[in-house]
Amino acid sequence: MDKQLRICMVAFLYAPIIGGAETRAAKQAHRLLEMGHQVVIVTLQHEKTWKKTELIDGVPVIRIGGSFNRRGRLRVGRVGHMPIDLLMFLQLWRMRDSYDILHTIQLSPLSGVAALIGKLTKKPVIVSIPSTGPGRKPKPDEAILMLDTLADKLSDTSFFKVDYADVVVGDMQHMRKTAFGGGLILDFLKKSDAFYQILSSRSYGYMTSNGFRAEKLVHIPNGIEIAKFAPAPELRPDPTRPERDILCVARLQYPKGVDVLLHAWKRMLNAPDSWRSDLKPRLLIAGNGQSEEQLKRMAHELDIEESVVFLGARKDVIDLLHKCWGFVLPSRWEGMPNALLEAMSCEVPCIATNVSGSEDIVVDGVNALLVEPEDPQGLAVALQRLISDTELATRLARAGRETVVRDYQLINIADQFINFYRQTLHQESQTLSKVLEGVGEK
Repeated sequence: MDKQLRICMVAFLYAPIIGGAETRAAKQAHRLLEMGHQVVIVTLQHEKTWKKTELIDGVPVIRIGGSFNRRGRLRVGRVGHMPIDLLMFLQLWRMRDSYDILHTIQLSPLSGVAALIGKLTKKPVIVSIPSTGPGRKPKPDEAILMLDTLADKLSDTSFFKVDYADVVVGDMQHMRKTAFGGGLILDFLKKSDAFYQILSSRSYGYMTSNGFRAEKLVHIPNGIEIAKFAPAPELRPDPTRPERDILCVARLQYPKGVDVLLHAWKRMLNAPDSWRSDLKPRLLIAGNGQSEEQLKRMAHELDIEESVVFLGARKDVIDLLHKCWGFVLPSRWEGMPNALLEAMSCEVPCIATNVSGSEDIVVDGVNALLVEPEDPQGLAVALQRLISDTELATRLARAGRETVVRDYQLINIADQFINFYRQTLHQESQTLSKVLEGVGEK
């Protein structure tokens, strides 16, 4: 019988704050526990009122504090991470006999702490790289939501400006911009013995171009619980009825490209209406974020409010997926989008953009439609095709489900991680043996 693994996951963010990386970590932790391994999450106490230790869905969670502001929120700015890093180092050092592997689920200064602990304890360290960031770095004066046809209509566009940090965020850029000494931490990580889990094929170039060694990179994509995200034919829309709801599930932030989607929707509605004379298309947007008011204003300025519904943050996403006609994810960039995999797993026909992760999942016209990012005209054409062509939508939906079942089942991804963990343990033990042999020879 294989040896039980003891894994300590280090997370900059974790429940109750949930995003893509946190969702992946929670799924992986649960699967590892089900398989008889030990897992503990060490994360940050972002609110002073949060418990220092607790069980979340059966997973033990330890939270590290630091310096809090008057509102009881943890200071995590450029300098605020320094006391956090020290406290994390002390916590991981105290726990060093209770884990075999350190796995940080986001690239952050905590990854440098984990790599240092790994060096001192001779334990393997794995760092997950969720995002490659944008393909190009816009200039500060370009930090604005897409205006497209509104550019000529609006005399004042200042309302649609966005935080420049949201425009250039990628794991490397974010580290350099938000952490004092972030560049030095990255240099240390490049020279360390840490391994890096990347989510997409595009991430290879991203990592190696930033100085990371190719032999330290392992490609393991996201996994989906296919029993949870399963088709529900009885809930699918009746193709003989005119309603065609297109669902977008995304944070309302610049990287997700919801502004591009709104312009595409307007372009689609402005097309000669013969194709939709008997149809009633509607766009449902589930999610919240700092761009919410800007996007609602944009929908108003585009005069598409009657067919666009902002649903806010929702906990019934699976039900929404089952009842929608199709799904769209208009991202400017991604790592490996869970939302797209979940929709495809539910056998919903999808549209995605040709970005990291999505380009690995989608074969255009076979299991989904793929368009270029920031191309409202191309996205409008794809939306029209999906809404009007029932045969195409049905074919894409079935092929999408088959893709997820074949390549992205959580159980298979968990097995890949276990093999990866065992491989790193084996390599670390071999390295240690060579060191000890050298000492003996002397």
